[in-house]
Amino acid sequence: MDTSAALPGNDTLPAVGVRRLRDADDAAEVPVYRGVSYCDAVRLAGEGSSPTGGAWRVLPGSIEVCRWAPVALGLKLPEDAFEQGLSPRLPYSPAGLLLAPLEAFSGRPEVVIVRATPAALRPRLAAAGPEALWPGHGGQLGRSALPALAGSEQAARWGLIGAVNHLLAALAPWGPWQRLTQRLFCYRAVTVGFEALISRALADMSICRNSTVIPLLTGRANVSFFCTGGITWGRNRPNHLTSGWPWPLYEATNPPGHPPEQDRP
Repeated sequence: MDTSAALPGNDTLPAVGVRRLRDADDAAEVPVYRGVSYCDAVRLAGEGSSPTGGAWRVLPGSIEVCRWAPVALGLKLPEDAFEQGLSPRLPYSPAGLLLAPLEAFSGRPEVVIVRATPAALRPRLAAAGPEALWPGHGGQLGRSALPALAGSEQAARWGLIGAVNHLLAALAPWGPWQRLTQRLFCYRAVTVGFEALISRALADMSICRNSTVIPLLTGRANVSFFCTGGITWGRNRPNHLTSGWPWPLYEATNPPGHPPEQDRP
């Protein structure tokens, strides 16, 4: 079920909280995600699609197709030049990550993933201020949409990313396309070749690295265009962006009328 359908204007999808697990016993009652990608796990968490109200543990071995996310999220040790080149990345930890809808998150998340239109994100970005936003993107739209949102000379690239993502969104509901992409990206050579293309032209590792790893490592917020997997496997909307917010910053920039922390479980 697409829970965003009930949201006015579909401007913002349900926020998803992320926390690093301490050990194998942490949140042991939560089911383990097994599927195509981290962006798919975030989608399921946002939709509340699990026996525990949308909570999932993402562990080493959980992600069965995407070759980017396990390394970026510290769920797999890098083994070759391609994986060594994926940065920044979390240190390896066998404990994994906990995902859950923010409204049902038990305790405090470390990072909150917000997927929304640029217009819906701008008030939160303005409330945060430039000093709270990740400055390490070097103008690379593959790592961050902040340069485009700031009005720098990236309009052509934004247009290219938007056009590609609209095409991918049109293909995403088609079963043969899902089967084809999942089969192709099981092969390392396909992943390596595709990385060489998208790292120069499109968004890259949008939810795993750009919206989870960077906020965790830097304590700064980041906004990203969706990568190919974020649209194809995460089923995100091409007119949306994804963003990651360290919990204190998310709480401090919550718009008026949103429930305070004490109203959550």
